[in-house]
Amino acid sequence: MLRPVALVTALALGLAIVLTSANKAAPGWEVWASLAVALTAASGTVFAYGVQRWRELTALRPARVRELLRPLGALFLVALLLIVLTLVLSPSTRAGWRGWGLSTIACVGALPATLTMLGIRRSAGAPDGGPGTQVAMLIAFRRLLRRLLGAVGLLVALATLALGASPAPLSSRGIVLIFGGTGSLLVALAYVPARAALREAATRLCDDLLPLGDADDAATVLIRAEERAKLEQVLEVDHNLMTDLQTGLVILGPLLSSAAAAFLPGSTGSG
Repeated sequence: MLRPVALVTALALGLAIVLTSANKAAPGWEVWASLAVALTAASGTVFAYGVQRWRELTALRPARVRELLRPLGALFLVALLLIVLTLVLSPSTRAGWRGWGLSTIACVGALPATLTMLGIRRSAGAPDGGPGTQVAMLIAFRRLLRRLLGAVGLLVALATLALGASPAPLSSRGIVLIFGGTGSLLVALAYVPARAALREAATRLCDDLLPLGDADDAATVLIRAEERAKLEQVLEVDHNLMTDLQTGLVILGPLLSSAAAAFLPGSTGSG
């Protein structure tokens, strides 16, 4: 029931923003309108998706929203600081209320997924149960985090494209850099600590199950090393951060488009 309600609500807000635009006759308005509607529809869908993933996380290990308010507040302060800093350094950069409205809808849509990422970081610190249960839980956390990465990264990409395609004669270079760069950074700030916590927990589990320090002969060392390598592969201990981000190109895409927009002639802004 949550998904259709969130989708219809976000879509209605998106249509209101698009249909009240004063730039319907401007070239490219149809492109911006399509991207804006797609962004709001995706925001509603991702909101419901994030809530479902939060329930999945709490089913694996109990978590409370109030325990995550501090890291969530830190993310908000970082975003606010980056926006204020950019506006101070580039006073000509501004967005109309439609641009801010679309960005707010995208942020609200990403909120449950972001909370779930923060919850994974907290829950990965000390998985419960025996070795088999811990392995299963870490695998579930990793899959959950990967899915959240793609969902939130999609919103950042759509928000960047929608703001960059706006036909109004405002300063689109700064807008794209703010929302593309800041959005991508905030996703990374939520994802990287969770990924690091999972990797640390997986490494610690490998050390407990297959220690190499107490092996006395070469045969034992080789056997344990081979078994440990297999377990590390299952737990994706060897996957580095750049590999993960390259897999989720929806995060890197906004950064590339923001950098490209800074060198394009002309400027646009919010509808």
